[in-house]
Amino acid sequence: MPCGFPGLGIPPLAPLKIAHKELNIDSDALMAIGEINDFRLYGLNDFDIVQLRIQALLRKGTFEFNWNHVYLETDYVMTTKVSGVKMTRKGKAKFALKDLNIRGGFKYSMGILGGSIKLNYFDLYISVGEVKSEISGLSKIPIINRKLNQVIEEWVYLAINDNTENVALLTNGYLVPAVNEMIADMTLGDILGMVGGGGGSGGNGESVEKVPCVPPEED
Repeated sequence: MPCGFPGLGIPPLAPLKIAHKELNIDSDALMAIGEINDFRLYGLNDFDIVQLRIQALLRKGTFEFNWNHVYLETDYVMTTKVSGVKMTRKGKAKFALKDLNIRGGFKYSMGILGGSIKLNYFDLYISVGEVKSEISGLSKIPIINRKLNQVIEEWVYLAINDNTENVALLTNGYLVPAVNEMIADMTLGDILGMVGGGGGSGGNGESVEKVPCVPPEED
């Protein structure tokens, strides 16, 4: 994770760094327009494998992972709309998910010729034990700022734990097509080789040389 998975187009994840990202969400349910700077996401590599089972003959698998503490830090500037009134807020944000559990199952198929792989379904279920929010700038009054953070903590906690079935529907509706597009013409060996840092044929029959992982220096 410190080096990402270049063969799959995935950047370093431990930590995940984003120098600048503009946000533009404007819908009937939510309006949030702004930017984040110096984004850092930590803890993705600190997890326990509770279960990982692949049944090659049935071409399916089950998994369960548990993250002890995933947290982010960033600077933000955001304009939102509440009761028809636009408000701009800015400051520093710290946000954490503790005891994050991700489990599910998947099934894949392989072509007769060439052995290319296709993901048929991917069920994903998420739960979290605790949510912590420390976002400054929500209000100039400290006690109100803290109360707003508590509201965010409760909202995220309920949004995750009360919508586990909906997440599975979303992953099958959006993630599965995206993954199949990304792994088009790849074999299972190609994917395992890229995730492991080497091996496989890269999906075009050419061998892929293993590249040593040299984590980028922390800023």
